[in-house]
Amino acid sequence: MGVGLELDKLELDKCVHCGFCLEVCPTYVITRSEVHSPRGRILAVRLGVKSEGLETCVFCRRCEAACPSGVEYGKAISSYRRADATKKLAHRILENPGLLYASLKVYSRSSSPIALRIKEFVKSYQPPLQYKDENAELLLFPGCLNSVVYRSTVEKATNYLRRFYKVEVYNGCCGLPHYAEGEKERALKIAEKLREAFKGKVVVSLSSNCTAHMREMGLDVFDFAEFVVKKNLPLPQREITVTVHDPCHASLVGLNKYTREMLKRMGAKIVEMEDPSFECGAGGTYFIFNPELSRRIAEEKGRKVKATGVENIISTNQACSLALSLHGKVFHVADLL
Repeated sequence: MGVGLELDKLELDKCVHCGFCLEVCPTYVITRSEVHSPRGRILAVRLGVKSEGLETCVFCRRCEAACPSGVEYGKAISSYRRADATKKLAHRILENPGLLYASLKVYSRSSSPIALRIKEFVKSYQPPLQYKDENAELLLFPGCLNSVVYRSTVEKATNYLRRFYKVEVYNGCCGLPHYAEGEKERALKIAEKLREAFKGKVVVSLSSNCTAHMREMGLDVFDFAEFVVKKNLPLPQREITVTVHDPCHASLVGLNKYTREMLKRMGAKIVEMEDPSFECGAGGTYFIFNPELSRRIAEEKGRKVKATGVENIISTNQACSLALSLHGKVFHVADLL
């Protein structure tokens, strides 16, 4: 066992099997199976046994917030997951939004199980926005899916920020899918590439789980709403009632408070849903490779949304927005500008 794995095993050994993680874990909530719980996955690693639970983890890491022992579950468990060839291909496509756009065009003409699953979620797509002001001082990082699936959001954010700064749109992937799904080393290489690209620039990310991941990789990045609030940028008033989904990783680093603050400054009425950070069902590429569990998680999330009686859903994370579109009209805060 390598030094890295030894350290990760020591991290997992902090688990005292108390069970505080169970009811916050979306896969345990819908299956009631220890195999699909954080402590069940940790036990499998400890025993050195093969377990389907390692592959069914959504990697939302809500268990970390509930753990009284402070187990850094995501950091450790990512070392034990292994991406197969299909997942590696998906990760390479996400690294290049232009390639993602071309791939979605191919999938639109296919009837393979993966293509059909993608078409359930992705209804439209466009080539990524290419924009750069001369002597740009601010990099806007849309995130891989936003670049092609929510290009209109990228355009609105770009036009808004251009009122105050010289802007360059930086299309790429943060590496979170790789980190979560068994390519941890490649995720670290992507982080180093971004560190070099971001050097000397203010970076604003449109995808809040990307923001959280990049921060945990040591990168200095603002989330979009965070930047607007901290810079006290002027905002239009909007008479709209919304419920807010809290992307899971963003919750871990405290970003979701800025989404609410920006909405309040715009005059929006917020109706809170039960447990707003409960997993949406997308989980990066999880919805492609674990379709049945993804559907059941999405149904549970849908019940929480429906209980609010509100049709408009705010989501600041791209994959979440795809899943939440099954339950209402989904907006990024930048769409309201």
